[in-house]
Amino acid sequence: MKAKIIAGIGVLVLVIALCFALKPASFDKKFEKTMKDMDTYLLEGDMEITKGEDVKTYVVQVGYQKQDQNEFFKVSLYDKALNQEQIILRNEEGVFVITPSLNQVFKFEGDWPMNSPKPYLLQSMADIVKGDEAKITKEKDGYLITSKVVYPNNKNFVKEEMMFDKKAKVQWLQIFNKDNSPELKIVFNKVQYNGKLGKNYFKAPSKLEAKTSSSTITDADLPLYPMEIFESKLSGKSVMDIEGESRHVLEYTGDKNFTVVERIAKAPNETQTVLMPGRMVDMLDLVGFYDGNRMSVVENGIEYTVFSDDLGPEEMMSVIASMQVAVMK
Repeated sequence: MKAKIIAGIGVLVLVIALCFALKPASFDKKFEKTMKDMDTYLLEGDMEITKGEDVKTYVVQVGYQKQDQNEFFKVSLYDKALNQEQIILRNEEGVFVITPSLNQVFKFEGDWPMNSPKPYLLQSMADIVKGDEAKITKEKDGYLITSKVVYPNNKNFVKEEMMFDKKAKVQWLQIFNKDNSPELKIVFNKVQYNGKLGKNYFKAPSKLEAKTSSSTITDADLPLYPMEIFESKLSGKSVMDIEGESRHVLEYTGDKNFTVVERIAKAPNETQTVLMPGRMVDMLDLVGFYDGNRMSVVENGIEYTVFSDDLGPEEMMSVIASMQVAVMK
């Protein structure tokens, strides 16, 4: 009898062991292995960013390559409405912001894009999947991941949903604000893992093909007024003429003093590569150049510069980003 009991226990242990052995790996472990084995990836899709009633649409392309101890990235955002592309590139020489509509290449030092999470990077998605807040639900066609999120450069983003197919290829993602309204959505129409990228894919261009933006804003439309003013008040407005170009100056005073300078951005005839001091601030659809107490952004054909000893870089970007919501004359 005792022998039968022992034998029965042995069979039960064996069955349990077989169940664990045959159980498919959890998605988080599967995706972790996918990322570990990945040397390159290419993602392409349509991105929609919602700010209040303003909706912008972009074609987004993301390329990645692991090469020895280096990691190279290339992110292209094409604004459909403005017929305007901006590329951010990281290679062995540094970080570059490439703007064909301005016929300029800006070079930086820094650790972009790993200095903060980016929704369109698989590395950022992987961090969410393995995070403590992630809830993974098995669906008919794959896996749905839901999680609380923190994006330092996009503080409205608080919750994210991501859908992956059974091969751990991302299908779409959405990010929501505190009111559970979607503020960003990307639908991927091409996902390629460990494919071949062109020999010069990550090379910074020395000459650009000039492309004209579809922006219709002229100097007569300036200045545009920010909606985000941190409870300060407009205390001064003037126009300066420097070498035949008008610069519109707005001065705000209050608990946080700052000055906004605006001008129509003009492209040089020959491609320029400009070495930039300070650091780059990436807010997805806006790229800023921050140097101490100054932030510069070119958006919709306008160059904005915010000067302040009271505002931090993210606050300066908020001032500039609010120009895109409304124009107050």
